[in-house]
Amino acid sequence: MAVNSSIRTDLALEAHELACAASGGKSPDGVEYREETDGCVKLMYVKVTNENGEKSTGKKIGEYVTADIGRLWKDETETFKQKVQYISKTISKMISGAGGGKCVLVAGLGNRSITADAIGPRSIDSLLVTRHIKNTTPLIFEKLGLCDVAAITPGVLGQTGIESADILKSLSDKIKPDMLIAIDALASRRLSRLATTVQFGTDGISPGSGIGNNRQTISSETLGIPVISIGVPTVVDAATLAADAIEAVAAKSGVAPEYDYEKIKEVLCEGDLNFFVTPKETDIVLKSVSELIGYSINLALNPNLNYEEMLSLV
Repeated sequence: MAVNSSIRTDLALEAHELACAASGGKSPDGVEYREETDGCVKLMYVKVTNENGEKSTGKKIGEYVTADIGRLWKDETETFKQKVQYISKTISKMISGAGGGKCVLVAGLGNRSITADAIGPRSIDSLLVTRHIKNTTPLIFEKLGLCDVAAITPGVLGQTGIESADILKSLSDKIKPDMLIAIDALASRRLSRLATTVQFGTDGISPGSGIGNNRQTISSETLGIPVISIGVPTVVDAATLAADAIEAVAAKSGVAPEYDYEKIKEVLCEGDLNFFVTPKETDIVLKSVSELIGYSINLALNPNLNYEEMLSLV
């Protein structure tokens, strides 16, 4: 047996890789793939077009963009700035594709108390929130030409006793935004992709799905407004890591990888060893990535601002 399609991953790019491996190296029916390079950022597009594509990838019909941002925390200031600008262009395209919006709600999902799950709340810390300015000083708001932006970090079910989807639905019904941007941590099947990639999608997001803790889906179907999801892989589970290592060893030896993923997972779970692994520099790593996301959203929603002006307002 080669690659097992049940390997845990939230990335459409990796789901496509697994589907290709299962179909002899070709994209399965209903899945289209392309890539391009925009400056110092590589963009990989996976488009699921029909039910066959949904079945083979486990992803809903729609387009998913994965940006390879590299080791952001090691970048010089100018390189970081360029990546923010390139990522903001990707977000702008998704906003336009979703119909645009003069009022946007941004949700930072996850548990701020757990570093690997704090990418959503930390991104909100770098967000330019303006709804209060519009409501209290409308003349200044109009003069600056800002987008009407509200933000929330709803926490997790274990902290609030309320599903994040229910909180966002109630808030959405109250303030009536044109769209929601949801930011969350994801799980990857490759250590090399932890905090070095960002996934964008329009199919919504299921908080906790990366660690097998599925909550209510946050999507256009449940909220009644367009939803753009932004996710960063921050963890890989031990079973997936073991499978990844076997594949790497097999590739060096020039042979096909042979393993039973479910058996690996079963053995690790029996010994309480199926941990989730995250980079050792997680605090530094996620600080850089969350700033990238927050700043990129700021520029995408406020095209009249340049990078330096945006920083002065955050």
